Amino acid sequence: MSDDAPPAASPGTVVLLGAGASAGAGFPTSPALHKLLMERLSPIYSNLSALVFRDDQDVDPERLFRVLEFLNALEVPDRAYEQARGLEASDIAALVDSWHPDVEEYLTSRHRSVRGSASQRVIDQLWDALADIYSLAIPPVDKRLDYLQDLVVSMRGQTIVTLNYDDALEHVMGRAFTFRIDNAPYPQPLAQGIERKDVLRLIRLHGSLNWRRDNTTGSVDVIPVPTLSFRNDPGYWHGHTPGVIFGAGNKLRPDGPYLDLYQEFKMVLADARQVVVIGYSFRDAHVNEALRLWVLEQAKDDDLLRIGCLAADAPTMVRAWTEERDLDVEVVSGPAEDVMSDLLAPRPRLMSRS
Repeated sequence: MSDDAPPAASPGTVVLLGAGASAGAGFPTSPALHKLLMERLSPIYSNLSALVFRDDQDVDPERLFRVLEFLNALEVPDRAYEQARGLEASDIAALVDSWHPDVEEYLTSRHRSVRGSASQRVIDQLWDALADIYSLAIPPVDKRLDYLQDLVVSMRGQTIVTLNYDDALEHVMGRAFTFRIDNAPYPQPLAQGIERKDVLRLIRLHGSLNWRRDNTTGSVDVIPVPTLSFRNDPGYWHGHTPGVIFGAGNKLRPDGPYLDLYQEFKMVLADARQVVVIGYSFRDAHVNEALRLWVLEQAKDDDLLRIGCLAADAPTMVRAWTEERDLDVEVVSGPAEDVMSDLLAPRPRLMSRS
C-alpha cells in the first residue's frame, strides 16, 4: 500500500468501477482494446470492423462482438438452450444501421455450404485474447497498482461494484491480505476470527474471467474465491467460455447469476449514503437506471454522488437527473490513479450527517 493511503471511506459508501478505473493499472479502455484484438485475431475481425464502422468512428469491440455473434447465429443453428429460454441472441438491430454489400454476399455464399463457422473461430480467439489481456498471471509487485490497493483497503467492510473483467482487485488484495473478499451473490461463511467489518464485498456485475459458462446449458459456474485456475490450467474452460457478459446492447441477461448480481447492486444502492462512480462511461442502460433511481428516489438530501472522470463536468445524463432532484454531485477530474484519495475522501463536513 502507498505511504499516503487514503483513510477509510465514509460508512455507507458504494464504489462503482468502469473501465477508466483500471486504465492506470495498464488495462486497455475500448479504443486500445480494439487495437490489441486486431493484433491477436484473424483478419476477419479487422475486415468486419471496416465494414461495420465508418472511417470517422472509433471501433467499439463490444458492438463488433455482437455483430460476430449475429453472423455466427446465421451460419450455424441456434443453440437449443437459447431457444428453450427464449433468448434473442441474434438481436442486433440497434447495433448495425445497414449491412455492407460484402457482408450480404458473404452470408449468401455461406448459406448452403457451412462446414464449421469462421465467425465462431474468431469468437473463440477473442475469449482467449480477453483472458490474456485482462488477467495478471503472476501477482506483480507493481507500483501502478498502488492506487487500487488503496481503494480496497479504504473500502474494507463495504461494497465495490465493478463492470470490469480484469483481476487486478483480487491481486492487490493479495499484497496485504488482512481481510477477505466476498463474491456476491454467493457469500461464503466467515472463517473463525474474521469479522464482517473486515470483509470487502465485490459485486462483479458483468461476471468474471474466472467464471465458466457452459455453452450447452447456459449455466455459469461462479468461483467463490479469488483463483488463477484458468491461467494455470489451459483446459479450464473445456470448450466452454468465460462467464462474462461481453457485447453491447444486451448487458442484463436472464441466464447465469447476472439478474441476482443486478439485484444485489440495487440493494446496496438503496442503503448507500455516498456513491462513488469511477471511470464509468454511462453507456449501460441497466446500470444507469439503478443510479437514476438512487438519485431521484432513494438518496437522502445530504447524500452525495461523486464522479471520477477525465472531464471537468458531470455527464449530461447526470445533469438531467439533478434538474429533477437537487442532490449534491461532485466531479473529481483526472485519471483515477491520480485522484483516488479525493474520490474516497469523507463527505464534506457540512454535508455529513451528525
